[in-house]
Amino acid sequence: MNTLTSFKSILLIMALSLSPILSAQIVNVWAVGDGEKVFRYNTDHFAEKNNSIWDGEKVKLRGLYNEVLGFQVIVELDSLGANSLEISMSPPVNTVSGDIIGGDGNIAYGPQGSIDLFSQHYLNVTKPTKPAWYFGSENSAPENMVGWIPDALIPSDALGKGGFPLTVPKTRKITIRMQHRLEVIERQETQNQGFWIDLYLPRDKDFAPGMYASEITVWVNGEASSKLPVEIELIDAYLPDENHSNVWLFTSKNSMVNYFRDLEYDEVTEMMKFEAHRHRVDLVGGFNVHTSIFDINEMNKYKPYLDGSAFTAENGYQGPGQGVGEKLFAVGMYGNKVLGRTKDSIQSESNKWVAWFEEHSPETRYFWYMIDEPGEVQYPYIKQNSGWVKSNPGPGKRLPIFTTTAYKEELKDVIDIFNGYRGIRDYEQFKLLKERGGDHWFYNGNRPFYGSVILEAEAVDFRVNGWIKHLFGINTWFIWHGSHWQHNFQGPKGNLQQRVFNEPLTFINWGFNYGNGDGVVFYPGRMPYHKEEDRGLNQVLPSIRLKNIRRGQQDHELLWLAEQKIGKTKVSELIRKVVPKAMHEVDKDDPVAWSQRGDDYDEIRNEILNLLK
Repeated sequence: MNTLTSFKSILLIMALSLSPILSAQIVNVWAVGDGEKVFRYNTDHFAEKNNSIWDGEKVKLRGLYNEVLGFQVIVELDSLGANSLEISMSPPVNTVSGDIIGGDGNIAYGPQGSIDLFSQHYLNVTKPTKPAWYFGSENSAPENMVGWIPDALIPSDALGKGGFPLTVPKTRKITIRMQHRLEVIERQETQNQGFWIDLYLPRDKDFAPGMYASEITVWVNGEASSKLPVEIELIDAYLPDENHSNVWLFTSKNSMVNYFRDLEYDEVTEMMKFEAHRHRVDLVGGFNVHTSIFDINEMNKYKPYLDGSAFTAENGYQGPGQGVGEKLFAVGMYGNKVLGRTKDSIQSESNKWVAWFEEHSPETRYFWYMIDEPGEVQYPYIKQNSGWVKSNPGPGKRLPIFTTTAYKEELKDVIDIFNGYRGIRDYEQFKLLKERGGDHWFYNGNRPFYGSVILEAEAVDFRVNGWIKHLFGINTWFIWHGSHWQHNFQGPKGNLQQRVFNEPLTFINWGFNYGNGDGVVFYPGRMPYHKEEDRGLNQVLPSIRLKNIRRGQQDHELLWLAEQKIGKTKVSELIRKVVPKAMHEVDKDDPVAWSQRGDDYDEIRNEILNLLK
């Protein structure tokens, strides 16, 4: 037994007997930033004693106006679990002016800021994702790929369904029955229950900068069990509402129509758009306007999401990105035939799309998603359709053409925006593409080139992509799905309504390539197909992976602010401290070169915050 384990055993005995401070069920309480996943049974975590926001006694946070600080409180319990467990955080008070931030609980993400509390829901991974699609080889595999992994974040108001107060069950004895013997593995000695806190710092600069004090309380059975002091430095600088790079996330119409049956289609659209926008994500591709032929009435109805008027307080939106529209629009999705199949229809329909965007939304990056993941056999089809567009005598000739394939020399004159699942493999061609007005993006996740999207990925896999985009000047990261609750048509789970709160395997095809958590960064607040998983909330629920997408987007904005002060070269040098190599600089069999620890990114972030003070 090592020293730390011995110490915890002593703590456990004290907690069960004499300690007047800790509840009989609580062994330890500590905090960590958003850049780690603390598994349920990882009770010797390396960050427990000290990390970028926790000195062993106090939580220390720093941020800008209009920035969301996500962090975690880890409550370590004995094997008996806990009844009626919850946390609270007092509104932060400025130690000089007396200003109070964090909101009054009535306006989520209001001008004063807000505090959102969640419990962490765990998924048990016993069959880890294999290499090839999500990581190149075993050399670039995530560090820990089996166990009870936290991901879904359950709002505190999901009463009795994972919200507050929360019941944490006893750890289990595991019984293994063999032909000649019965083996019983005793209960784990302790277990973790994680809580997530989103502190939205005020967007209103009437609240004084400086030091704010708060306190987190852990409650058991209605009684205060532990308290953690919190110190927050609000820096006198503003995180832009606008994103200077994009995360494009697809979600399907099925998620809206089949799950939230108490709401109208437009209500669900707005709900999901708002949640994505607060996380600095463009939720694009799964709505009627993307999958239907051009309809001027539908486009005019959709226009507020493009010009930003949908994302205003007057329209019920609060939070980051107020008044800022989405940057991207896919005409068709995954090769949907919205332009028709003939030269005449493709030219006439493309005229309508281009004319509308040039008049009503000229700043939007719109494009025809002609075909998905084409092979060489489809090149003649691509060339034919592209030729019809580019020879169009009308405005439709200016319709950019997009597909999910890395740069191909044979397609350089017919595809305007390439998008490769191994990222950008030829950086010189990428620069030439951009000079010609084209572009090259990347999609999904593929270690070691960039962060992966699977459940087993490190928390920073979703954060690092914001840094990689800034380093290489890449415009967009595309994620194929965010609410793959109903499996698509592929594989043995084709069209199945999935148990996303209990079954980690969320994508599998007929080639039996599979990914745990792939396609799910949102979780449904309603579950009509599996009643035991219903959270009773007409809202889309976030995940630890979604929170780290937001962290990467916010980091990109911090890097952008730093570049205005010290220049691109020096900012690139800062990034290289945590991302020495990525994209075309590595091969699929290489180990991951970029840091997989949140603290390392926080160290650079602190350097930038000092620059902005």
